[in-house]
Amino acid sequence: MNVLAALALVPLFVAPAQTLRPLQIETQVAHQAAEPVAREWVGGVMGTTLEIRAIGPDAEALERAIAAAVAEIQRVEDLMTNWRPSPLEELNAAAGAGPQVVSREIVDVMQLALEVSALTGGVFDVTYAAAGKLWDFKASPPRIPTKAQIAAALANVGYQRVRVDAALSTVEIPLHGRVGLGGIAKGYGVDRAMAVLMEHGIGHGMVNADGDLKALGRKFGAPWEIAIVHPRQRERVIAVIPVANTCVVTSGDYERFFELDGRRYHHILDPRTGMPSTGCMSATVVAPDAALADALATALCVLSPKAGLALAERLPRVEALLVDMAGEVHASRGLRARLEHVPTADAAPQ
Repeated sequence: MNVLAALALVPLFVAPAQTLRPLQIETQVAHQAAEPVAREWVGGVMGTTLEIRAIGPDAEALERAIAAAVAEIQRVEDLMTNWRPSPLEELNAAAGAGPQVVSREIVDVMQLALEVSALTGGVFDVTYAAAGKLWDFKASPPRIPTKAQIAAALANVGYQRVRVDAALSTVEIPLHGRVGLGGIAKGYGVDRAMAVLMEHGIGHGMVNADGDLKALGRKFGAPWEIAIVHPRQRERVIAVIPVANTCVVTSGDYERFFELDGRRYHHILDPRTGMPSTGCMSATVVAPDAALADALATALCVLSPKAGLALAERLPRVEALLVDMAGEVHASRGLRARLEHVPTADAAPQ
């Protein structure tokens, strides 16, 4: 599988599981039984807020579909989390022990991750986790790894050292290596949740895991609208993107960070340095699949705006909106015309 093939893929930041809140119901139109209604669920999953909406004529069917989609994204979290025991952590524990048989899903996601790693020259790299484990963005007071610690960890970073055998369903991690699917797992979970909605006959809906969003069909006849806000000026909307049957994923240095001596240290690490990236404050990617968009958005935060846009322009059906470290906005050709749009009142913010 290569990245261009992955553009047609419909099947992943992963954190401790949270208790999900009860179903919240929102009725948009309910004059007659045959008219469409909307149902919404909001809760916590993958360490973030998950929102699922579905629209259709049968409210009970919508609720069943949403419940199944929530269960599916929870299953993906259980499979790929680095924060507690999981099949992915079992794989990490076997680093240096040769090829390990894993689930087909882990093989598929690892293959896509390695393709994006090669495509981006290693600025997206699942083996970043060898250095990532040095950082704790919740520590009080904040702690910064030493140069010696980072240098030692970087000796174990390099996606080229991971071996995936799709035919045998195996993954091999070298001794002292570690993989983390934090830059792709949430997107994959969104893809899977949407796939479950579709399996239940849903033709119009949205799955939004706090910036990893996939939209299906239309919202009562109109496109779903996604408002992109500036990472430092949260009241400023820099673009409104109408979407249908596609994904919009935003990553940025405002998600998990601490500030020390006037500098911001955030969770998106540059695998080449082991330090927080300095390419862009935020990156928004529009692509057919959320797993791919998630990985690309992570990479584009590491790359310079020029290099990031050049990458996006080379990929079919991919657009990008970047905010550089000075706060300036850059967009691929397909999004430039939308930068002046004013959002409607119910545009979903990212």
